[in-house]
Amino acid sequence: MLFTVFQIYSANRILYVDQFYDILGNDEKENNLLDFTVKNGFDKIILYDLHKINRDYPLADLNTNDILARFIFKAKINYGLAGVGGSGESADFFIKAIHAYNMSRINPVERFDTYNLEYEYWKKSPSENGGYYCINYLKKTGQSCNRKNSFKFFINSLAVMKKLAKENSHKVTVEAYVGKYYKHEIKKIANYVDRLLIHVYVENPKHGFNFANKRLEYLSEVKNMPKTSIIYSSEILFMGGWLKYNSLKKGENIFIDSLKKNNKGLLRKIKFTDFTYYNYNYLAKSVKYYNNSQITDFDSKIDKNEVIITSEKP
Repeated sequence: MLFTVFQIYSANRILYVDQFYDILGNDEKENNLLDFTVKNGFDKIILYDLHKINRDYPLADLNTNDILARFIFKAKINYGLAGVGGSGESADFFIKAIHAYNMSRINPVERFDTYNLEYEYWKKSPSENGGYYCINYLKKTGQSCNRKNSFKFFINSLAVMKKLAKENSHKVTVEAYVGKYYKHEIKKIANYVDRLLIHVYVENPKHGFNFANKRLEYLSEVKNMPKTSIIYSSEILFMGGWLKYNSLKKGENIFIDSLKKNNKGLLRKIKFTDFTYYNYNYLAKSVKYYNNSQITDFDSKIDKNEVIITSEKP
């Protein structure tokens, strides 16, 4: 019964689209991306590289952002995607670019449906003196460079994003990618998001439960329970190799079976929705290899001396 409930929620998948700057505006590359999403069960995508696109095609300007509007329209109307998300790492970028883009487009089909925050406050070096977050965000706001202040920046960004989402005339949800969070942190994060994307970056999905269990336990204790998606990474360091020889569905089933076996109560407490994959370019290579190997295996099992009966009339 628990597995049936999860299957209902996990009918679709979310895909992070990297190198989107090199895809946007190229019909062949756009269509290859969207064909891949449909064929592999993705109904939502999250777009990276929006800072590069905003640099060359200012997203707040109706005269220059049509290139993105055409892509989002095609993704939803021609390919049937249920949602397109825009990813950024600060409230300022959402205000000036992603939300400004949404407010400029009259047709809701052309707008982002999700505001996705990617700011890895839990990583030590970016938030310390000399780190990326320290230089670009914390020092500029007069904050000392450490995890505590980096987390505050993360929360403040989510709070702004939630307010911006409410300004849209159509429903826009707020999501956050999270990694190694503490119990007190996830309680605060849950107040501002509609969905959490929790990374389970392992080489083999059989290790996924142990990797995520403590963090999912922390999540199960929050009052404002958001939807939850598990992120698998198709990078070479993680599941890129495994996915060359196994299907997406198999990897997902292994994680759920582990949960049922070791901590089935989590399936009752947490609002699991689907699996998210990072990222398009790595995953496309693994899936292509897997599909080709399946064809080769099938061909090798055919006895070429056998008479093949078909339904075609002579």
